[in-house]
Amino acid sequence: MIKIFSATALLLSLASSAFAGTCQDDIAKIDKALAAAQLDPDQSTEVNDLRNQAVQLCGAGNEQEGLDVTAQAKAILNIE
Repeated sequence: MIKIFSATALLLSLASSAFAGTCQDDIAKIDKALAAAQLDPDQSTEVNDLRNQAVQLCGAGNEQEGLDVTAQAKAILNIE
């Protein structure tokens, strides 16, 4: 029973760290694209707001919500 619990805990910790890395990767992609993008002021404000929300969500451990927000920002920037 202890082995099962330990294995489950290990898998959960690995999964959450994988999401955190993905969050940080997406935020870095957004930052890079923002530096080169030519957006109108409204789009720029929206992308920056989404980026900041993602940073807060990912930092608070809400990785999936953070990834959802980065997906919105990436869609505006037309990046993968």
